[in-house]
Amino acid sequence: MAQENTKTKKESKKAPAKGAGTEVDAFGTISTKEELKTFLLGVRDRMTDQSAAAIYAVSAINFALNLPAIYTLLDNENKEIARDIWLRIKQSGMQLRNPPLLFQPEEDSLGTTP
Repeated sequence: MAQENTKTKKESKKAPAKGAGTEVDAFGTISTKEELKTFLLGVRDRMTDQSAAAIYAVSAINFALNLPAIYTLLDNENKEIARDIWLRIKQSGMQLRNPPLLFQPEEDSLGTTP
């Protein structure tokens, strides 16, 4: 019994696999444009096959947009993927304002400009 207990302790101390931080469920660290792209594509794929609720996607986008290096990570391709996810969230019925990081003020659905 003592051997089983030490075995489970050793297994739990193992380092996560390389790239495990890019898992959509993990919400781990994202430090490169490729990792952000993988994260966003995972969220979009889950929305496409309806295995994730819209609130999950809102939480995922919130996580991504609050990354410390988001301005360097958000290239044109990643921005388009994030915009697509945002539009799908809004299409699902959630009432949200467009984030200025992804949309221009004139693209705001309320038609107001600052």
